[in-house]
Amino acid sequence: MRQIVWSLGLLWLINACSGDPQSADQQKAEAKKPAEAAHQEAPAELVELTSDQLRIGDVQVGTIDYRNLGQELLVNGRLVAPAQSQVAITGLQGGFIRKLPLLPGQPVRKGQLLARIENPDLVGVQQEYAENQSRLTYLDAEYIRQKELSEQNVSALKVFQQITAERAQVRARLNGLTERLRLVGLSPQAALNGTFTASYAVTAPITGVVTDISATIGQYVQPTDVIARIISTQGIYAELTVFEKDLPQLRVGQSVSLRLTSEASREHTAKISYINPTIDADRSVRVIAQLGQTDSRLVPNTFLKATLDLGDSRVPALPEEAIVSTEGKDYIFVVTTEKMPDHHGQHPDETEQVGTTFRRIPVRRGVSEGGYSQVTLPNQINLRQARVVVKGAYAVLSQLTAASGEEEGHAH
Repeated sequence: MRQIVWSLGLLWLINACSGDPQSADQQKAEAKKPAEAAHQEAPAELVELTSDQLRIGDVQVGTIDYRNLGQELLVNGRLVAPAQSQVAITGLQGGFIRKLPLLPGQPVRKGQLLARIENPDLVGVQQEYAENQSRLTYLDAEYIRQKELSEQNVSALKVFQQITAERAQVRARLNGLTERLRLVGLSPQAALNGTFTASYAVTAPITGVVTDISATIGQYVQPTDVIARIISTQGIYAELTVFEKDLPQLRVGQSVSLRLTSEASREHTAKISYINPTIDADRSVRVIAQLGQTDSRLVPNTFLKATLDLGDSRVPALPEEAIVSTEGKDYIFVVTTEKMPDHHGQHPDETEQVGTTFRRIPVRRGVSEGGYSQVTLPNQINLRQARVVVKGAYAVLSQLTAASGEEEGHAH
């Protein structure tokens, strides 16, 4: 029994001393990982510049300033034509379209021929007008004669009364026919001369642009059928979409700058004339802004971006040179007491630190005026105490980019 126990103990001792070569290598690799991780996880937003680098890059450090900058509100919108500037062209008398010299997008002047409609019934209207005019002429003469006879008691009063009633009836019918001819643009005098026509012209009631043509030549149209549509640029206005939270900053008469999506380089001016009190489902309201000058090139339903002037406000601001833009974002550099790791992932002693360390901080840029821009910083930044690069920020960005490139190369 004692011999068996001694043999088992000897076997365990031999295994412990010999060890597993593969396990030893693995332990060395595990021990090496913290050092590599410390290097690979070096803060990519930190950069250190020596005194010479600061001087060569003309880097200057200052504080965040508070300035009175003009505040602006950016909103979206579209151009809209008022109801009186949108006209549906119809025929006042039913008939067949014989002429339609229109094209979509074609400019037209007020009074210009838009269509010619033919209706044989118009001949009957003109004929009836001529006949009633002739009848009225006879009745006028007969009225005078019967009046004189009635006064002399030569004729019975009943005959005079009949002539009077018939004369009034014919005159009323004649007035109605005159109005029917006038509405379709036909001349009553031409009808009296025996010149009848079976067609009439449809003319443009306003100056504008043809936006839609709904009929074709040869088609029979009723007075309720739309032949074409015209929109005028007169009175065109901007309809802006403003969210409920921004309403307290708006007022009637406020200045607005407009930029159309089709004319990004051109700016139009306008003023707020109405603020619709109705709030839509998306918590927005419609704000109406009248344009300062009309322009025939403006097209209704064109989308636009509007900038509303909210007046001056005291806001945190930095010089334009303090803000850098990269990868679609804006940044500033703030002086920090954080330590830069060396190439072996170990922090050097504080007495060995040389130069100034900066941290790149994302910011949101606001309105710009007089070489300064409003900035919105993360909440953890103390606006009163933070020391910021106010000049030469791109020089610091270059050093950060270069340092990040070297770190990547070393990591690989």
